[in-house]
Amino acid sequence: MSLPLVSVVVLNWRDSEATLACLRALDATEYANLRVVVVDNASTDGSVETLARMDAVELLRNNFNLGFTGGVNTGLYHAMQRDADYVWILNSDATVRPDVLGKLVAAAEADPRIGLVSPVFHDPDRPDTPEFCLGRFDPRARYASQTDNPATAADWQTNHPDQVLLLGTALLVRRSLFAAIGGLDEAFFAYVEDVDYSLRSLAAGFRNVAVPDAVVYHKFKQPAADPASCPPYLHYFMSRNYLLLWRKLAGPVLLQKPAVWFLRQRLVQIQRMPGQAAAIDALLAGLWDGVRGVSGPYDPARRMPWPLRSLLGGRPDFWIRLLDGKLPFGTRIP
Repeated sequence: MSLPLVSVVVLNWRDSEATLACLRALDATEYANLRVVVVDNASTDGSVETLARMDAVELLRNNFNLGFTGGVNTGLYHAMQRDADYVWILNSDATVRPDVLGKLVAAAEADPRIGLVSPVFHDPDRPDTPEFCLGRFDPRARYASQTDNPATAADWQTNHPDQVLLLGTALLVRRSLFAAIGGLDEAFFAYVEDVDYSLRSLAAGFRNVAVPDAVVYHKFKQPAADPASCPPYLHYFMSRNYLLLWRKLAGPVLLQKPAVWFLRQRLVQIQRMPGQAAAIDALLAGLWDGVRGVSGPYDPARRMPWPLRSLLGGRPDFWIRLLDGKLPFGTRIP
């Protein structure tokens, strides 16, 4: 039997060096029936001219920076219109092993109900150690957790198959799933769109599956673990986009436990970024825009209104104690 046709979609934005490294790794893939599509997101650094010289790569150019969601959708729709059986969304800063794509396709072909398939991810600095296996979305908490433990991942996959989340970093999309739910939600622009896409896949009756022996190397930014090392835009998108996701889910959430927990987490991040005004402003702006339903790209000039910004950003320790129930509600702010 012939192998299914896979289109690999790689998004470039002002980083041809990373994209070229990704493409070189793809050159070594053992999977025979694939096409490679590079989407350039209106780069202005000369990278598109470099990529245009690549052989065996189809280059698509967006006139504007459409974010991760819009850029990937350009390639996703293009590939599906050209009869791809699967599209493999692959981050330009990811490095793949030669056998990965074959393992992903084999897992998908084993069950037509599987809509999304992902490898596991290892840190390139610790190549033998898993960094991300899969995620899980608890509908009561309305938030995603993740694990780097293969045993925990296997348990979630077996006992909570209707809650499995996959990253968009190296995500294989089945054609029939795309026909059912379409592409990524461009309102997110970047980040959390893979949580949304995983949930939409599950809601459409498909399964999301991670393949434990398929390994991709990728370095992740971790706002919760190391907020001071992350750029302001990442704090903005991670704060805003979970609120945008919640707006798509059924039932009220504002002032309920998930929202209180989410706010507390952001306050802890502010507490751990003393003196980083730009990052704090971005995080607070993300909260404000998420509550209001503002979508699209990050605008550094946008701010949470000053009174709220002063209250939340000025004394995060007070509000954390208040949310923890350690202060009575009549206590004045020092």
